[in-house]
Amino acid sequence: MTDQPQDTPSRLDRIEAILLESANQQRTNTTAIARLSQEIQSFVSIQEAIIENSETDRAAFQAEIRRIWEYLLQQSGNGHTPPTN
Repeated sequence: MTDQPQDTPSRLDRIEAILLESANQQRTNTTAIARLSQEIQSFVSIQEAIIENSETDRAAFQAEIRRIWEYLLQQSGNGHTPPTN
């Protein structure tokens, strides 16, 4: 049998310490991943709202442009009605 000093941890103690450290790191990683997932979901929700607002604005702008275009088509050169003979 080999003699080991009392202050030197056994191989099994070192393995247990490594496993404990790995388990703690895994818990930390799992928590960070869960937090990141929530932040991504929040980001996606915000982006969906921005896209929806943009589409609504685009439709409103198109309607306004169409209204202005139709108005201009009814007018002559500088906005005056052409004279009737």
